[in-house]
Amino acid sequence: EIINIHTIKPLDEAAIIASAKKTGCVVTAEEHQILGGLGGSVAECIAMNHPVPMEIIGVNDSFGESATPDQLMEKYGLNTPTIIAACEKVMGRK
Repeated sequence: EIINIHTIKPLDEAAIIASAKKTGCVVTAEEHQILGGLGGSVAECIAMNHPVPMEIIGVNDSFGESATPDQLMEKYGLNTPTIIAACEKVMGRK
């Protein structure tokens, strides 16, 4: 299941909780810093309402760089193979 969470505030907690109940796990992918980002907000929501295994994909404490969008997505693991690997990893922890 894919949910487009387009804002952190307000966070669509109802959609997140419903998805966690349906799927039994959560993976977030965001194309910016993970510290203080979507993954953390979703993790708080999940932890307080319906704890399930979770993986967070995003830029891990790094300054911005110049490159093509595809190069940056590859470098920071925001590409299809990395997202699939995170999904398989989290499903294995269900």
